[in-house]
Amino acid sequence: MDGKGVADGGGRELLVRIQAVESLNEIGAVISLLLRRFRFDYFKLFAARSAPTGSLRDELLLTNAPPTFIDGFDAIGGLPAAPVRIFATSDRLAYQWHVSDLSAKAQGSVQVQQLMALLEQHGMSQGAYAALPTLGGRKHIFGVYGERDALTPAKLDEFSFLSIHLLDRLETLEKRRAGQSSGLSGLEIECLLLTAAGHDTAAIARRLLLSTRTVNYLVGSLCRKLGTDRIEQALTEAARLGYLD
Repeated sequence: MDGKGVADGGGRELLVRIQAVESLNEIGAVISLLLRRFRFDYFKLFAARSAPTGSLRDELLLTNAPPTFIDGFDAIGGLPAAPVRIFATSDRLAYQWHVSDLSAKAQGSVQVQQLMALLEQHGMSQGAYAALPTLGGRKHIFGVYGERDALTPAKLDEFSFLSIHLLDRLETLEKRRAGQSSGLSGLEIECLLLTAAGHDTAAIARRLLLSTRTVNYLVGSLCRKLGTDRIEQALTEAARLGYLD
């Protein structure tokens, strides 16, 4: 794995593609490449909401999951749509799972038993997700599903790195559409605030549960967006624009 957090040329190319994304269609195209790289078949990109809607279909921004799976999931009822809630791992930014991980919960829940059967019927026994909190208490979630062995620690780390960059790029596009010209994402703003409070890269990584290379990428990204060369200059410009008190 190189200094940019990806294992080889294919991963670096994906990172470049993610950084260049300008639309939801382009995000879908990049996700197709991510599926191929990590040998998953299906994905769900969840819309960032502060509260669940109760329907999987209503919570999805993009997906290639079969309609029969989505209909079957909603027909079960009583289940949170996002895997981060089903697996109760909301404090993790990346996680992988196997359908058998639901066995204990299934003992006391008919709905979870039905979910396990639905996942197996549609070839979704193995999965991974990345979740990125946004400002205002919302959360972007990206999940992948298929029939493959568990990701190695190195592959899970790479999946996390690329997926968090994808979700961060998605939030940047959303903020841009909302008329915020700088397009700073919530994660970049968090980096700014922690830097202004005197935290170094390692401390920021620990606070945000990110790798140091991801923090370095975010710092470089916000410097580019603010038109500065160094983080010290970025802090001054961010204060001028009202991001910092």
